[in-house]
Amino acid sequence: MLRFLLFLAPAVLAVATAVDPALGEDQGVGIYRAHPDAIQWHSVLLHWSWVLFAPAFLGLLAPVRRRGAVLARITWCAIVFGLVTFSALMAYDLALLAMEQTLPDADVTRVDEAFQSMQWAAWGWQTPGLAGWALALILTPVTAAYAKVISWWTAGAALLGTVLYLQFAISPLPVNLAGPVVMLVAYGFAGWEVGRFSAPAEPDRFGAFKDTAGRAGLVAAPVVFGAGLLTVPGLSPDIAEAVRHPGLAQASAFLLHLSWLLFVPGMLLLMRRGRRFTAVAAGVTAFALMHFSGLMVGDYSDLAVRLTVPAELATKVSDAFGGYALFTFGWAVPAMVLSLLGLIAVPIGAAADGLVRWWVPVLTGLGVVAFLAVGVGPLSVLSPLLLLAGYGLLAKALPPRDPAPAPVTAEEPVAA
Repeated sequence: MLRFLLFLAPAVLAVATAVDPALGEDQGVGIYRAHPDAIQWHSVLLHWSWVLFAPAFLGLLAPVRRRGAVLARITWCAIVFGLVTFSALMAYDLALLAMEQTLPDADVTRVDEAFQSMQWAAWGWQTPGLAGWALALILTPVTAAYAKVISWWTAGAALLGTVLYLQFAISPLPVNLAGPVVMLVAYGFAGWEVGRFSAPAEPDRFGAFKDTAGRAGLVAAPVVFGAGLLTVPGLSPDIAEAVRHPGLAQASAFLLHLSWLLFVPGMLLLMRRGRRFTAVAAGVTAFALMHFSGLMVGDYSDLAVRLTVPAELATKVSDAFGGYALFTFGWAVPAMVLSLLGLIAVPIGAAADGLVRWWVPVLTGLGVVAFLAVGVGPLSVLSPLLLLAGYGLLAKALPPRDPAPAPVTAEEPVAA
């Protein structure tokens, strides 16, 4: 599985780069309007490539134990909280497409300036996303090589691919494919090397960190989720309330994004600790949450539009955005459905594994149902409270990690 991901992620990146119509010097307003289908494919595929890189990179870090543990912790955080956040920013390209298809160029420029000036967007999304993306691309091969999971030659080739991608990503074809192709070869070879790696019998300090982060995430995620729901302006889904209180609306969207993201370390922990059904359900849920957390970027773009142009034009932009089938069925709907179903299925699997009593998945299931039934409003806090009770008990019930050092098999890196 890890070898497949290490091949698939750069392969999808290569395809996304190849279909990008905004290449060369033509980067101004109007290019999206001229190539709507290509922009949709480019944005969705680019998002998918970075989300695929996340489990691939986590798999490369999985065999790390004591040697390289400090670097691995930094890199792990960059992947989970930075690279995944960066992948969400591709949704704004689709928002720009909807603007260009609906608004005159002058209004598109004004909306874009409004979006770029949002401090929550800058410091909550763009800065950590760009920083985490860069750190993940640089530190992952370096950490894996330092821990002797892969060779320094392979790490160097991966870094060369990254540099080529950064330098030529918007150059004309075929020059822009140089980076993804080199990365494809380098990470493909890394998959072969990690399959031959056997970790030494040493204290698993990196594994202990991941366990702690997973337990903390299972508790923190519902708490932040509750904060996100309670900061919705006016505790109402009415968009007019968000327009009247734009700062609060931005804070709420960021907290909701962060809450789904905080569930990911917990799902990764349950993926390692559970039996077959639980492990598979947790892995699918973690991957779905990486997609789901990014959908809140649309809240920022919609708010920027509504703060800039008349309501009837803003509605047209929103309708255009919602009409992109590739985004709807290739990103939004499966992300939401699999995330919410996974938050129910994983505790059921944990109960079947004997980790918790059966009333724990009842609590988490009711929490998801309450979120869907109540939505935004004074009673919206009911959902995060139920999720906190269920996942808090699940985090507490997990047995402590076995401190005895044991070699890692070639299959273990997939369970990041």
